[in-house]
Amino acid sequence: MRINKLNLTNFMCYTEHEIEFTRQFNLIVGNNGKGKTTLLNAAAVALGAAFLSFPGPAKPRSIGREEVHRRFFTKGQTATTEPQFPCVVQCAGEFNGFHGSWTRELTSDDGKTTRQNAKELRHVAKVLHDKVQANGDEVLPVISCYGTGRLWVQLSQTNVRTLKPDTRFQGYLDCLNPASNEKRLVEWFKTNELSALQKKTQIDVLEACRRAVCACVPGSSNVYFDVSLDQLVLEIDGECVPFAFLSDGYRNMLAMAADIAVRCATLNPQLRAEAARFTPGVVLIDEIDLHLHPKWQRSVIGDLMQAFPRVQFIATTHSPFVIQSLPTQKGVQLINLDDESNRDFHDKSVEDIAEWIQGVDLPQRSRRYIDMMEKARTYLTMLKDESSVSAEEKQRTRQELNQLIQPYGDSPAYHAFLKMQELATGNGNGTGATS
Repeated sequence: MRINKLNLTNFMCYTEHEIEFTRQFNLIVGNNGKGKTTLLNAAAVALGAAFLSFPGPAKPRSIGREEVHRRFFTKGQTATTEPQFPCVVQCAGEFNGFHGSWTRELTSDDGKTTRQNAKELRHVAKVLHDKVQANGDEVLPVISCYGTGRLWVQLSQTNVRTLKPDTRFQGYLDCLNPASNEKRLVEWFKTNELSALQKKTQIDVLEACRRAVCACVPGSSNVYFDVSLDQLVLEIDGECVPFAFLSDGYRNMLAMAADIAVRCATLNPQLRAEAARFTPGVVLIDEIDLHLHPKWQRSVIGDLMQAFPRVQFIATTHSPFVIQSLPTQKGVQLINLDDESNRDFHDKSVEDIAEWIQGVDLPQRSRRYIDMMEKARTYLTMLKDESSVSAEEKQRTRQELNQLIQPYGDSPAYHAFLKMQELATGNGNGTGATS
């Protein structure tokens, strides 16, 4: 499964937009409101079309009414808003040997999301479904979406049940829901841990999931379900920490990496110990840097690519450290929504990335420092040009500048410099901004 291109019409903030994706890692950056999350939502809608012929847990993702682009008008003294139809998500991609395009469309407020040009896609999905039901070894692609709401997980688990044998398609349960499903994740670990103990043997898919998690969580050496605590435990830096007591950053990455790995194992148990490494698919991650320390931000992309080498990732970020860490290799790209032509992040410092890609002025200086210099420049200009203003205006301006400069009174050198400039221009009479 892979998305190669999306064409959007009247979808959320976009009236018309086209975007292409590469096969392994796509990192989307841009200012707030530029449409990063919108692109992930559109990708989820497109991926949902693959489920139109799948059973039970695999639910298609439709276009929501709140995702229709709206225009705002004023009629007389009344503000109005009007939804713009049709709302269209067109996707070109690949699925189990099928190469083509399909469309999801919403044409009215009270309508349902329809599909066009999806006959062949549905046929491929139906054939795949039938083969899996007949105990075939066909590989099912992992599909999953992680929004910023993924941190709203259950912090404690009591009476965790074990899972009964179920369809491989259970790996698609809630897969396009941007929130985490910690409950089933813990249940899967408990079931396989108890199975390994009872059979007195190693469960290959369980070991595959452990390796994937440890590859994505720096310093970790094991993750397991502790029967006595009845919850998931991470062994990190020689210490065993229950999931509920982990920091947000560790919980976030552990839950996400484990969820992807467990889905791979559920969808493709025939791959055994190689389930995480050999399962293809598409994973969407909003704000991949969420709650991660800058040191971790610099490794998260490489860790995910190593743990799941056949998965296509589409992720967003605001972090220059994540941008800087993006590998310079085929199949990897930076998508800059602020400037589509500006994607050059190779060998750039964090300061250069923040300034030239993310538009941050003087990132090597604090905001406080920049404000202080601007206030000084304004004040010195007034001192030099004071002959062109009245005495009353000079006094008022000095009082205003005095209030503006007060927050920087803890800088003696800055304060002394302004005083010297006042004396040099004949304004050191105790009424200036530094008195």
